[in-house]
Amino acid sequence: MKLGTLKLENNLILAPMQNVTTGPYRRFCRNFHKIGLVCVPMIYTKGIVSSPKSFENEIVKIEKENPISVQLIGSDPDALKKSIEYLESFKFDVLDINAGCPSKRAIRAKQGGYLLDDFKKLKGLLEIAVKFSSRPVSLKTRTGFKKNYDLITFKEIINDSGLEFLTVHARTVKDGSNDSAIDLNFLKKIKESISIPLVGNGDIINPKIAKDFIDYTNVDAIMIGRGTLGNPEIFYQIHEYLTKGRKIPFINNKTLMREHVELYERLLDDFLDGTTHNYSLEEYKFIELKRNSIWLTKNIDNSTDLRRKISKTKNLKQLKLVLENILIN
Repeated sequence: MKLGTLKLENNLILAPMQNVTTGPYRRFCRNFHKIGLVCVPMIYTKGIVSSPKSFENEIVKIEKENPISVQLIGSDPDALKKSIEYLESFKFDVLDINAGCPSKRAIRAKQGGYLLDDFKKLKGLLEIAVKFSSRPVSLKTRTGFKKNYDLITFKEIINDSGLEFLTVHARTVKDGSNDSAIDLNFLKKIKESISIPLVGNGDIINPKIAKDFIDYTNVDAIMIGRGTLGNPEIFYQIHEYLTKGRKIPFINNKTLMREHVELYERLLDDFLDGTTHNYSLEEYKFIELKRNSIWLTKNIDNSTDLRRKISKTKNLKQLKLVLENILIN
């Protein structure tokens, strides 16, 4: 399929999630099924400008992950331009601009989701991104700040922007991750209004929801985030349901968890080989393996107790001992 000029294997995209979709995690998900596009989580433009080397661990080895998107967040035009110039030496496929992050840090800095309350600023940043990036540019946003934005104004900005595609999380910034706030009706209206491809995002946690989401909104692709946590096979499950009508239920047990943890560790070791990070490689491995082990307890009997035991570990040695104990019994 195509998103603008970008050719993808399919219409499934792994969302950029801070402290989740790291290099090892992206490789882990792609191990189970082809994913059209994966995304590096947002990188602050002012951080790149002030200390570029400190961010290289976020994009190390991305040349081996094509197609891949790198997402920038910021509100300073000069910092955005300099960040784009810095990134030009790296091999990736899409430059994504974040205008949807609901974090307090982003809102205080008048960036991310705040840009939906300042369309003039948003338009200016998009002009800079499109002008100076040699890669296709996309925008990831929401349906509004406190309420849904004026669609006439928004579509004019998008249609005249030079963007290759738009991704919309179907909630307002203020709604955060409120489960009851998903607004597919407005997402459908956005799709009908814009002249570029639309990627839909929000609460896609199983194959049926994915199909219903696409059927109702007519989006060109779907982006999956939290639905991947503890279920790395979700892309395969969704693909089979969308293309063949085949229902593959999510199943988990200690045997599968052991296989997944062991696979993650192998992928971690391969990823870390020949790299340097802001802290020791053992500490990096511990952090990655610990949080993924917690997610991989999903739907296992006594999972609350398992997560509690894993959470209490303080280093890699302790974590491995705990995992060995709980996965044997």
